Amino acid sequence: MRVSSVARLGLVLAFSVSLSSVAHADVVGRLKIKVLSAESEKPLVGAKVLLTDSAGVRAPLTVTTGADGIALTPPLENRAWKLTTSAGEFQKDTQSVTVVADATTDVEVLLEPLKEKTIKITAERDRIRSGETTSAKSLSRESVQTFPLTAGNRQSLTKAVRAVPGLAEDSVNQIHPRAEHSATSIYLNGFLLPGAFQGRAGQFLAPDALQTIDVITGGFAPEYGSETAAALNLTLRSGTLVPFRSLTMTGGSFGTGETSFTAGGQTGPEGKKLGYLVNYTGRTTNNAIEAPQPDKQSRHNGQTSQTLFANFDYDLSGAEKLSLTVNTAPARTQIANRTGLGSKYIPVGQGFGYGGVKNASDGLASQDALGQDIYQQDNNGFGTLQYRKQLNAKTTAVVTFGSSESQQDLLNNTPGNGASIASSTLAADSSIEFHPTIRRKYNQSQLQANLTVNEGKHTLKFGGLFSDQRGNESYQIVAGSQTALNALHELDARLVPAGGTMVGDDYILGSSSLTPTLRVKRKGYYGAAYAQDTFKASEKLTVNYGLRLDSYRSEQTVDGTAGDTVNVTDLSPRVNLAYTVAPKTVARASYNQLFSQPPLAQGALIGTGVLPQRVKMVETSLERQLPQNQTVKVAAYRKWFQNQLDTAILIPGTQIGVFSTVNISAGSFANGLELSYDKAPKNGVGLGGFFTWANAINKLIGGDEPYSDHDQLNTLSAGLTYGLHNGSSVALSGYYGSGAFSSPIVSPLDENVALDGGKRQARTELNFRYSTGGKLLPNGLQADLSVENLLDSRSVMNFNSPFTGTRFQQGRRVLLSLTHKF
Repeated sequence: MRVSSVARLGLVLAFSVSLSSVAHADVVGRLKIKVLSAESEKPLVGAKVLLTDSAGVRAPLTVTTGADGIALTPPLENRAWKLTTSAGEFQKDTQSVTVVADATTDVEVLLEPLKEKTIKITAERDRIRSGETTSAKSLSRESVQTFPLTAGNRQSLTKAVRAVPGLAEDSVNQIHPRAEHSATSIYLNGFLLPGAFQGRAGQFLAPDALQTIDVITGGFAPEYGSETAAALNLTLRSGTLVPFRSLTMTGGSFGTGETSFTAGGQTGPEGKKLGYLVNYTGRTTNNAIEAPQPDKQSRHNGQTSQTLFANFDYDLSGAEKLSLTVNTAPARTQIANRTGLGSKYIPVGQGFGYGGVKNASDGLASQDALGQDIYQQDNNGFGTLQYRKQLNAKTTAVVTFGSSESQQDLLNNTPGNGASIASSTLAADSSIEFHPTIRRKYNQSQLQANLTVNEGKHTLKFGGLFSDQRGNESYQIVAGSQTALNALHELDARLVPAGGTMVGDDYILGSSSLTPTLRVKRKGYYGAAYAQDTFKASEKLTVNYGLRLDSYRSEQTVDGTAGDTVNVTDLSPRVNLAYTVAPKTVARASYNQLFSQPPLAQGALIGTGVLPQRVKMVETSLERQLPQNQTVKVAAYRKWFQNQLDTAILIPGTQIGVFSTVNISAGSFANGLELSYDKAPKNGVGLGGFFTWANAINKLIGGDEPYSDHDQLNTLSAGLTYGLHNGSSVALSGYYGSGAFSSPIVSPLDENVALDGGKRQARTELNFRYSTGGKLLPNGLQADLSVENLLDSRSVMNFNSPFTGTRFQQGRRVLLSLTHKF
């Protein structure tokens, strides 16, 4: 549903200002605890419920039931809480309950009379969030640390979320949610983090700084927006009641070294406490990104990266809290050089010459032999200031201001680097394609807030945001050969020296010519407003419904000349249902209209505008809890895309890591079927595991290709762990991808020439971790042995892909870590 341009911005601003609040994906919810006599099933008045925080951040608190036997808690963080219930002549009851964000969760407690003298067997913890209408999976910090998904890189948030069904991993830190390229929103403690992270070679936020990771892939409530392939709702770690410090040192294969230090605690009198959590993570390695060959993966492929994170909470009063979060994440990453492929690849090109399409027999030296030295510098930082106030027992308001800066520079020290070139001295072809000097810097400032009202069976939420977006880009791309000059001229004539003439297929320059620097300015905004209601219609049915208004504007100026302007506003209805069809069994269904703004960090082809993506999605799922802490879920969805967003290398066929986002002009749709299984070990002891399988396609309607380049049919992820009472554990995790559409080994010169019959190249990764826990070694030391890619598989991930060129799976990496808590 579209809105006229006259109403566009006014609706957003009016909504935001009138509410003076707006929030996204809050990290708190409430518990509605009903205490009954197990004998008579009558409500118990004056029963005491003691709530203990599993994270050790909040002090224990007690609520008391009223005349109806019900006690409503204040807002609680969305994690596990221990409930201990007592009342007069009744036996105590102890159970663990997980708080659902943005919802009031019903909890029923049955107390046995003391006179019965029965031995009470506590029921298993409910692991299904029956009142949750989203399609989501929650990952705790403990599960991320236990399963070796991040065995090779503890900084990697991308690898940590592979336990979620529907997320297909690709090369260069990319993960594709439910058949889309990326378009993932990140929320920190309820604040929608301004974007500009796509294309980073380093990580921007380490999992060590996170308490929980909720990954939402469907059934989006109206509060979720901006980018809607998936939403990562991250709960940050906070200072604990008992202060702590933790230092981890890691070393191993490929010259990999990691250091992580975390400190947290609380100080000050009760009611005026200051909580603090500080984390530093540093990493160096000689094998940073998937290399363009299966061997010699450390050739010009080093990286140094850091993340520095701090989170401070201050209780202004019992009903008011102020939070400050800052993070910076610099990284320097070499662009891996091609060294040449084995004889197997002669029919399709061994990686020599422009685009790697030629063979060693053609007499061209490799990039590595020629000393190519291209590197990327990332520097991302963000800060947020949040004020939260509980206005009364039913109403909470949150106002947050945040800003982010993203800088991505692609630079080079390659021999022969210089801005002046002439066709008379250019080689006809060379493995060194370009000498790039590309700088991209983006700034965003954002104000948002929320108002949440719990009224009987309704949880009402109203919100909006306004994000100012600005960026500066400069491009000087010096061709390394006549072939490269022709490709650059075909892409954009403004990138090559002027005054040349076309001679056949060649763009011929005269005397020495200076390669120009093209400068682009981008500015615009993203605004949104929403209203939603989560309605507990009955004991079995929960309905979330509402509207979201999104408005996006982007202007581009190239060397002072106005480029494209994009100005779009859309109104999207959403309805999400959850119905308890049987005890511990929940069916969900949803209809969503979604709006995704283009990623600011990669813009578009130089000076052009990219339209927001629109999606209509329907989904249904069934989830059941089984005995012994097991759950199983099956889900199916279908999406219809308009102006689907896709990302590719600026100059197709090369290895340079400059990506640009474009719209797929052909219509497209995606289908998916997902199955997931989880088994949680009791108190971390015994057998635990997970399994996910996703079958998905992203089909293009018309156009030159039948599928998008990142389409992958089957994705499997699994983990198995066994924990002992002394805290030690052993774990395995596995990942299988049946191959992206860009993985077949096909000649870029002749699509009829291919290896392995032109089939997609599947890949498998098996990881291992053994941890001593904190009890086996003296002085509280903990040792961890992690192995990434235990079988040393080096399959093709992409071959001459327009997204990432040619990439092979990284080889086996063995790491040993020591952790000391003090």
